[in-house]
Amino acid sequence: MAMTPSWLYYLCGALMLVVAAYCLVSLVVELAAHRPSGWDIDLTHTFMGVSMAGQAVARWAFGPRVVWEVIFATLLIWFLARTVRSMQRYGPHLSHFMVHAAMSLAMLLMYWFPVQTVGTSPAGSMSLLTKASKLDPGLAFVLASIFLSSAMFTLASANKGRSHHGTHVPTYAMSGAARPGTSPRRAERGLIPAGGIPEFVGAPWLEDASHVVLCVLMAFLLFAMN
Repeated sequence: MAMTPSWLYYLCGALMLVVAAYCLVSLVVELAAHRPSGWDIDLTHTFMGVSMAGQAVARWAFGPRVVWEVIFATLLIWFLARTVRSMQRYGPHLSHFMVHAAMSLAMLLMYWFPVQTVGTSPAGSMSLLTKASKLDPGLAFVLASIFLSSAMFTLASANKGRSHHGTHVPTYAMSGAARPGTSPRRAERGLIPAGGIPEFVGAPWLEDASHVVLCVLMAFLLFAMN
């Protein structure tokens, strides 16, 4: 951490919490509207945002380490299963679920090979302040490259909202891309945009932005582990 200014870790942690808060609101809105498509992505991003904020700034961390390891191991299995199911249904392809499986794996590695962070650690927290060993630089580089590539493809994709709804969501995938301003979850159900807060929260560009921020900051933490 000697070469990295402490303010950068605080900025990273703050951005993580913003993403986590947005994804939690998005999850509540879509469940309240009975539009559950992408609920697992919202839940995953919420967990990742809160966890990585605590990894960037130790005093923001909470909860037993083993609990977070179980959470991300479960998410890893979940997204691997969704990847297999997607390939069985649509044939070989680069499913977006693969990216979230890789992100879940990276979260596990961050606990097994802790990153050195700023701040002091409260007793019994999930802090990663003490570092016993380092992650293999090659593996860290590969994972970081995957996440940065995912961020670039998400920004460049005309199929907005795919970061939350996968590459092959039925109906949405067959139609190519939802018309501008219409989120995938509304396209799937044929709903007319209603406006207001739910419309803003479900905006495809905002869904993609949350994914891009997570990918970039996760790559940053992976590089900080070495």
